[in-house]
Amino acid sequence: MRDYRIHTYTAAEAGLFVNSYLIETTDGVVLVDANLLLSDVRALAARITALKKPLLGVFVTHAHPDHFNGLPLLAGDDVPVYAAAPVADTIAAIADAKRAQWQPVYGDEWPDTHLVPSHRLADGEAVHVGGLWFTVHTVGEAESHADSYVTLGDDAFIGDLAFPGTHPYTADGHTEGWLAALDTLPDALAGATLHPGHGRSGDVGMLAEQRRYLLMYREAVRRIAAGASSLDQAQKDELTAVMTRFAPGAPLTWMIALGADAVAAELSVAA
Repeated sequence: MRDYRIHTYTAAEAGLFVNSYLIETTDGVVLVDANLLLSDVRALAARITALKKPLLGVFVTHAHPDHFNGLPLLAGDDVPVYAAAPVADTIAAIADAKRAQWQPVYGDEWPDTHLVPSHRLADGEAVHVGGLWFTVHTVGEAESHADSYVTLGDDAFIGDLAFPGTHPYTADGHTEGWLAALDTLPDALAGATLHPGHGRSGDVGMLAEQRRYLLMYREAVRRIAAGASSLDQAQKDELTAVMTRFAPGAPLTWMIALGADAVAAELSVAA
């Protein structure tokens, strides 16, 4: 019987349905991933306050703003923030550019500052927080420029290595590396409960589903792009139609076209 309880905060569609996980222990609360929009970050802070226990630490699974934007408000200068070293380094490298890109879209919902995780962990390094042992596992380039996952007993917080029931983000253009990770992760995570950055928790079957999605997406981009490194709008519309049929009812359909050029460029280089 585990000596902790997992609470999940899930943003609405405007916040990309991103999950933040609160691990409640006897001593306090440990957070995995810090959400995207300030309204959700404030709601997440209220959830932590409602538990009437201190926030003891934060883990960040990968270098995308929907997982690190809330750090300044939630952690500030007092709460330790842990991440795999490549994740921390990538956040430092991209946060300003991401703000310049997306703050004009989101306005006051996008924070004016960012926080880089101060505790940089090696692959397989374990840390003791709130009476529990958390282990960080580095994956490398996959869904983002730097991915990792965090294990706690039989629970694994996998960030965006799988998007069960949701169209994924592919715009960093590392689908080959992502597929390579998805080939090995089922063995590493066999028997664990997987808690993804978007979508419902489940077993390693979600990794196989993600692999099938990426294979279909890559093949559709390869066929439509016909060797070109980008797609025009009509081709992106065709790609969206193909993937919508492949995953009917899945939300965030705008993600399909968003990643099209990055994956076309990736495939053109590999050809």
